Amino acid sequence: MAHNNCAMTDKKLIVILGATGSQGGPAVRYILKNLSGTYNVRAITRDPTKPSALALSNLGAEVVSANFSDAESVKDALSGANAIFAITNFWDQISLDTEVSQSHAINEVASQLPDLEHYILSSIPDGRTLAGGKFQNILPYNAKAYIRDDLVKNYPALWAKTTEIFVAFYFQNWVKYSTVLGPYKDADGTFVVSMPFPGSTRVPCSDSEDSGMAIGEILRGGGSFFGKQVVLDSEMHSEEERVRIWTNETGIKARFEQVSPEEHSGRLASYGFPPHIVTATTELVEALQFEEDAMISQKHVQPRELGRVCAKRRLVTVDWCIGATLSYHPADG
Repeated sequence: MAHNNCAMTDKKLIVILGATGSQGGPAVRYILKNLSGTYNVRAITRDPTKPSALALSNLGAEVVSANFSDAESVKDALSGANAIFAITNFWDQISLDTEVSQSHAINEVASQLPDLEHYILSSIPDGRTLAGGKFQNILPYNAKAYIRDDLVKNYPALWAKTTEIFVAFYFQNWVKYSTVLGPYKDADGTFVVSMPFPGSTRVPCSDSEDSGMAIGEILRGGGSFFGKQVVLDSEMHSEEERVRIWTNETGIKARFEQVSPEEHSGRLASYGFPPHIVTATTELVEALQFEEDAMISQKHVQPRELGRVCAKRRLVTVDWCIGATLSYHPADG
């Protein structure tokens, strides 16, 4: 299917995958608000009729449905792109093989686009290299490593105009992935955040909405960001600090509790997760304490270097606090 909304215009076209997700949605909104004189936006989503997709259409995006497992659908979605924000999500299918296969199809099509100038890839540090190789089973991290390897080995010309963006642990993960990462209610009615590392450990955190700003600045910087890994983190807080702030802001009774990896795995298994997901998720949260080192090196671009940097904000913004309160109100079971 041809796309005609960008015809007869001097504007460039950016195609944003995962346009209703935690990174794609902010990218669409930021570019439409701040870079609309330069870019038309094509927002790719599985269901263009859902409210979040319709909201993007109302803002001025061309909303297009695509199936990343269908090569022709990918070709149609990316046709005519001058820039692409590429993102895939392990948790959509809970399958490393599916995510890697879909990303390969996206890389293949992108590599053949004659007018593509910039490929922005949402990625994650390679978990297999953290803590002396301790973590080999973090499937979402491993998938991103395989995707990066595919680009480097099979599409060197595309890799040469690629910028990776590493977005730190979202504040919103407490709500989005509450079963694994958020507080749960103990028998005494107190909410508990349990992690297999000390509560004093600082973890890089970000507001997912700031992804749009970072992607916009990467677009503005163009070739100066080729071959770079841009890091987005807004705050460095420990889990104990996050729990304390949440309690102070909401009045909800909560505490942090350090558990062993085995205890953490046991809790996840009790929810019915399959063994490989229990292992992957336990290693993922164990690895959080090492991510600061994984995101700081000479090859990484820090938020302060982006230009229009997001200001250091208080951890609990009004929106985040309200969202967490609605999800974890003491009256809830």
